[in-house]
Amino acid sequence: MPKDITKLPDYPVQSDLWDKLADETRPIVVYGMGNGADKLFDRLASVGASVADIFASDGFVRGHSFRGMRVKSFSEIRSTYSDFVILLSFASNRAEVVEMIADIDKEYTLYIPDMPVAGVDEYFDKDFYNANFEKIKSAYEALADGDSRNVFANVVWYKLTGEMRYLENAFCGTDELYSLMPREDIRTVIDVGAYNGDTLREMKKYFPHLSHATALEPDKKTFKRLMKYVDGESDISINAYNAAAWNEDTEGELFSSGNRNSTAVATASFENKVCGVELIRVDSLGLSPDYIKYDVEGAEMAALEGSFKTITRHAPALLISLYHRSRDIFELVLYMKEKHPGYKLYLKRLRCLPAWELNLIALA
Repeated sequence: MPKDITKLPDYPVQSDLWDKLADETRPIVVYGMGNGADKLFDRLASVGASVADIFASDGFVRGHSFRGMRVKSFSEIRSTYSDFVILLSFASNRAEVVEMIADIDKEYTLYIPDMPVAGVDEYFDKDFYNANFEKIKSAYEALADGDSRNVFANVVWYKLTGEMRYLENAFCGTDELYSLMPREDIRTVIDVGAYNGDTLREMKKYFPHLSHATALEPDKKTFKRLMKYVDGESDISINAYNAAAWNEDTEGELFSSGNRNSTAVATASFENKVCGVELIRVDSLGLSPDYIKYDVEGAEMAALEGSFKTITRHAPALLISLYHRSRDIFELVLYMKEKHPGYKLYLKRLRCLPAWELNLIALA
């Protein structure tokens, strides 16, 4: 447990990162391109701030443009401006990238705006914090230990300020994340949002007696990659479904991108292609799992609702992603507190920029 537990910001919060950027007189430059930069440009415009330039790392500049602006190198930015503000627009959990950004943060004014992965119209700004303060406070207090509350508060501070130091105040390694779980007792798992099998491989490593897994992955392209892993796996038996977890058994739509941003039922922020997808309740599978992992790009609440009977009857250990929507950090905690009061709730975050890889671990 940390010596000093970070507390939540005092209520009401008077200003946030977006206020600061709206009042900024120095040139604002965006680091990175793609969907994250698109959303950032739009958000800045909505608060009356403008982007002076966009840049990429020195080795990645290829003469392309973005939003009508030539993409410059970081060296060009430094030679063009004597003082400027950097906004990071991409995500990474690679140690070398995080360390590089940390070095930039020491030398320049750098912010990492919190951009929701799903639910793009709802930002965790001062108005959002103030409007939801009682729920946020209740979720903070519902956590089982000081370390979890420290993670929670630092993530909230980060979301309001965009400052990297709060992300660096509260993270752990994968070993520590799994150390909370009853690893020796887990034999049967359900992987909700199995992607290409990466978390199944991780479970196999950390659960020594794992014998059976059920995997749900809605994206058709990703499901093919998952099946390559399933077909080659000889140590555990795996049943895989090309479906998304939901709170009813029905058909829906998937915004398919062939990666982790593929999201069911019109919840995605990075749309590429819309296709039909089967939606199923975990309860309909009729399983008795020891562990369930939920990482479903903003549909975690619906997936939990569709797992109510399974969780109530079998009390599996749970790992639930809390970072796709602005309200996930408190709404999913409060859902578990209300619907499954016998569970103890812990918060862990793997090192990542921005505040992704935030996980609720629920243990009966």
